[in-house]
Amino acid sequence: MHLAYYVHQQIAAGKLPRRQFLRTMGTMGLSALAVGLIPTMGAAEGFKGEGEMNMSSGEDWIDTFFTGGADAIIHYYADPFVFEDITLFQTITTKEELHAAFVPFNNAGPDSPAGVHQFDIVRYDGGKAGAHKGVLRAEKPENYTDEEWQKLSQDIKLGSDFDYDEFAVMNWLWKAKHNQDFLGLQAKGKTTVTRGITFHAYKNRKVVREFTYWNFRSVAIQLGVLEPQQMFWKKNK
Repeated sequence: MHLAYYVHQQIAAGKLPRRQFLRTMGTMGLSALAVGLIPTMGAAEGFKGEGEMNMSSGEDWIDTFFTGGADAIIHYYADPFVFEDITLFQTITTKEELHAAFVPFNNAGPDSPAGVHQFDIVRYDGGKAGAHKGVLRAEKPENYTDEEWQKLSQDIKLGSDFDYDEFAVMNWLWKAKHNQDFLGLQAKGKTTVTRGITFHAYKNRKVVREFTYWNFRSVAIQLGVLEPQQMFWKKNK
């Protein structure tokens, strides 16, 4: 999710707000809820603020990939933490690996291999969690071999022993103009748009556990690899 923003010197220097810059570049306008542009609900004011975290926190998380890159965003994660992009089978538990995973997107401008990417949070659900931890299933269900169960469940279980005092579920959109092939699919020169969802568990305003999932199938359909889903459950009109 957080997989790509290009760093522009004017924005990094604070000379031009990111969202204003994107509009001048002809991209789809982002939400005016960006931190520092229009006050958002509550007093969170992003990860470094106070009060209950809210949409401004989500926007801060998204924007920091763009304005600060890997060097800045890794400080939004606690130590220890677990980061998981389920679509990419990517699970990370160290700051070194997290930084390395984010670095390629520090330079994702119009001419870079990564292309131009835009993320917008559409919906934020979250709130206080008290002193909470994940709850795991006690026993393996029937019809799974030990090998299957271990392989499929081991990453899900990671971080279940971490305390968290707040949580968020963010639904977001991702629009990408590709300058090269994407995950083995012919994408150069094409634009795709899809949606994704991220769950965050926070402790002291830092991410201790992240689950991110985005709709790769939708991208594959737009790139001509798969056929659109037939809505067989709807009556023919």
